[in-house]
Amino acid sequence: MGKYILIGFFMLCANINISIAQIVDLSSVDEFFKITTSLKEGKTVSVEQWKEFDSSSGYKEFTERQSGTLINTIKSSINIAFGNGTIAEKDSILNITQDEMNRNTTMLLKKLILTNYIDVNNNYDSIKSFRENYDFNALFEKSKQRLSSFLGKPIESNFEFKPVYFLFIIADGKNKEDGIYVDFNFLYKITEEQRINFLAHEFFHNYREKYEYHNSNFNNYLIYGINIIQNEGIADLIDKTEGYKTYFTNAGESPEMIETWVNYYNQAEKDLEELHNLIIKYSKNEISENEMEVEIQEIIKFNGHPIGFFMANHIVNAGYKNEMLNTFYNPFEFYSLYNKAAKEQNLFELSNEFMNYLENLTKQ
Repeated sequence: MGKYILIGFFMLCANINISIAQIVDLSSVDEFFKITTSLKEGKTVSVEQWKEFDSSSGYKEFTERQSGTLINTIKSSINIAFGNGTIAEKDSILNITQDEMNRNTTMLLKKLILTNYIDVNNNYDSIKSFRENYDFNALFEKSKQRLSSFLGKPIESNFEFKPVYFLFIIADGKNKEDGIYVDFNFLYKITEEQRINFLAHEFFHNYREKYEYHNSNFNNYLIYGINIIQNEGIADLIDKTEGYKTYFTNAGESPEMIETWVNYYNQAEKDLEELHNLIIKYSKNEISENEMEVEIQEIIKFNGHPIGFFMANHIVNAGYKNEMLNTFYNPFEFYSLYNKAAKEQNLFELSNEFMNYLENLTKQ
């Protein structure tokens, strides 16, 4: 998920060369188990083994990033959790504070990845058994049905969902251009109902791309931010209906991260007002595009989830759920419905000036 979270995966069974369906890729899971099994047995991992790991579908994207920071963090965390990492090295990462994580994305990822890998090590045999015996095809079909039920209409029969790449990284999932990436330990830990809802959430992002607003300026961070708030806000209604505290507690998140998510949701109305004021200033050329981008990244926390979920919840509470789902791809309609709900529920309202600028910004 966004600035703070990475956030956020066909050939099945690469180790036995069998393809079940063109929808799931477990090659990175299998390479992870090969590496960690060697380390747990006290063996040295060869250069060739690491190359196989790097080239597996899930990890390949991170390997090919120019800086190499993330893949190096992944490998270092594997060594610490399963190999010869020192206690001091492990403790120095596990003792990273919430404030340090909020201020430094690299420190956040280091702690989240290592914590996840320690958890994998603690449940190693059970997770391997889950990988060998779980029916992934059934999960995908149930998740598509859940998405259809949520939207209130069938998924178009000719729509082809992206591949799903599983790997071990942090407890999250991410819809990207080439596929959907999902942490395997996260899938293992949650209930079957949660798995269905979680994947339906990611499928929603995938399906919405078919209809969502695009123009030549879609890479503009302002348009991206406006769009991602609706995208994540509606998707959270699929799998987080009981709220962030219950969802992330059941998902096994740390108390610090749960508190952060809840706090960001509780301040979403204030953040929305800040976003409104920032966009008004930008529309009047009172700040530069670079200044706008820096500030908007500070406001739209966790890739827009908290603000979007706040807005979507109030739209539903005001009785406009059907209208929202009928235009699930249209940011202007989403913000308009929020404004109607805000007026009825005595919440912060977006100004006419903002709405006029947004309408022009997102005009098809």
